Amino acid sequence: MITFENGSIIKKTAFHERVLYATGNNKAAVEFDATGAISKYAVMNKYSVFSCFYTLFSINDQAFNWDAEKTVTMNGRMQTTCFNIQNCKIEIKQFLDQHDNGVYSEFIVTAKDSIKFDIVINYGIDYLSYVEQLPTAGRLSFKNILRLIGGLLKKKKTHKSVDGDFSCIRNDISGDLYVDFASNVEIKPLEKWGGFCIQFNLNGTIEGGDTKSFKLVTSAGSRHDSSFTDALTLVKNFDEKRTACYEHEKSLVSMAPQNCKENPMHLAYYCQLLNCALSNYKELGKFKGFLAGVVYQFPARTYFRDGYWTCLAALNTRPSLVRDEIITLGRGINSKTGDCPSAVKYNFKNHWANHYDSPSFFSLMIHDYIVATGDRSILDVVVNKKSILELAEKALTKLINATDHTGMLVKEGKYNRRDWCDNVFRRGYVSYDIALYARALYSLSEFYRIKKDDIKTLYYEGLFEKAKRSLNEKLWSEEKGWFINYIDGDVVEDNLSIDTMIIPLFGLCDELRAMRMLTNAERLLETKNNKEQCAGDFGTLCVYPFYKNADATVQKSSFPYFYHNGGDWPYLSNIYAYTKYIYGMDGDYPLFRWFECALERGKFTPTEFYSPFHPEGSSLQAWSSTGAFVLANKENNFFAKNL
Repeated sequence: MITFENGSIIKKTAFHERVLYATGNNKAAVEFDATGAISKYAVMNKYSVFSCFYTLFSINDQAFNWDAEKTVTMNGRMQTTCFNIQNCKIEIKQFLDQHDNGVYSEFIVTAKDSIKFDIVINYGIDYLSYVEQLPTAGRLSFKNILRLIGGLLKKKKTHKSVDGDFSCIRNDISGDLYVDFASNVEIKPLEKWGGFCIQFNLNGTIEGGDTKSFKLVTSAGSRHDSSFTDALTLVKNFDEKRTACYEHEKSLVSMAPQNCKENPMHLAYYCQLLNCALSNYKELGKFKGFLAGVVYQFPARTYFRDGYWTCLAALNTRPSLVRDEIITLGRGINSKTGDCPSAVKYNFKNHWANHYDSPSFFSLMIHDYIVATGDRSILDVVVNKKSILELAEKALTKLINATDHTGMLVKEGKYNRRDWCDNVFRRGYVSYDIALYARALYSLSEFYRIKKDDIKTLYYEGLFEKAKRSLNEKLWSEEKGWFINYIDGDVVEDNLSIDTMIIPLFGLCDELRAMRMLTNAERLLETKNNKEQCAGDFGTLCVYPFYKNADATVQKSSFPYFYHNGGDWPYLSNIYAYTKYIYGMDGDYPLFRWFECALERGKFTPTEFYSPFHPEGSSLQAWSSTGAFVLANKENNFFAKNL
């Protein structure tokens, strides 16, 4: 059973059922499973730490029944699990603070009768991730190789220390990996494997009517760089960190728009999505930005497209983070050629160069940031010896040079998949890319308008109007009632793609076409209305009909209902919902149905995409947070505002 309260998701189930909840902070991402374990722990720009992790409890030397009912509460950076067993009330709180690379676990036991309570934890190291990520993030430097060799040759030892009431065990797994545990009670090492402790015990006696708290901090990474965090220091400040975590939960609720505070599910939806965006904000030196999700941390990188949609959720709540994102992306633009990659890595090197949507998203992000904040100074910030405005212009000029006589952007090459839909070979005139390009031209004309540069203002206005006009003349299908997906000579893919909803979203077509398009999307993309598809009511298809040319799709998009070939992408479902609201239609189904389906599947943090027949995408996906933006701007058309 799932309920909602004060922005939290609450699930009641048997104790043995894993209830997975992911969250993150500036240094790491974790997943808790509501049994007291850490099911995933990824250190930014490093590796995944654990291959397995088990937390076991016993009362008076007897393991308890795992069929006991528990109540699991999830919000912000904390998961809380409560259950009653053998005349005891047990509460497990697991959380992250905002900045530190440490995982906090607290086991609070209230005993009716005097008992001995034991916690036994054992874990395994994810050596596969450790090895796979060796080439990333500069970990194969000469100095680090010497550490690795030394760590392999050196006899490993568990170091145990006591500081007043606190104890700590420190494990040096190799020259580049430590795993430390610190507690407010004595930690007793049990089994050792490979020279370090992989199992330990916390215990204590609790008198009848009393309550005892067992606090534990876990920290992993390298002792030789910024990932190192002293677990012993964190456990000493445990209460302060817990309080800060509660304050974060309250802040999510306080930032929620009034229109969702009256509906408990809508409030929980908003809080989870905003927390998802903020959980993916990372800092590493000058690199400050939003990662795309949990699986994009090795190497740490921020994407132009993911970053743009993620920033929408933060515009009205944490605008300084959006400013950081713009500057970080700016550092990844080639100031000479204007080349924009798919993503910018932690060291400001390119990740998959020369994408067709990245330059446009950069200008759009700057435009929306200024609209939301009024902070025009962002245009004059200098990185790579160029101002942000100059970098935006340089990047867009690269796209201008890729247009033809129509003024529309042309994706060259039969096997070109360099935009968000990177498992489909969309080429020639692609409605999505052209719409973004047109919006970026409009944004650039606005930048020069506030700079009072009339010549450049008129120049970019002219290019914008030409691209917009050609888009409507050549890619609108009067027969279909929508903008077709793409055309390349005789090759035409005329299915309805949800990413073309940005055309009416940005006001690039007249209202009549917008309404026809949205009505057809309601009929074909919303699965509750589409009786032709056979997957039932599971949310919003990202495309329908499915791609007709077998050689157009690759990898996960090869099959219908999968990835770009019909999966439900929450970020696009949310944006489609917002477009419906703008034009006076009901957008609740695409906005909320994916979330409801996720809860039904036991997914309590936003995923990348969902398919009813295939594996779903990664967890804690940042751009799925667009729903928070939609709720915050439901009563107005944000994209109709100018500078």
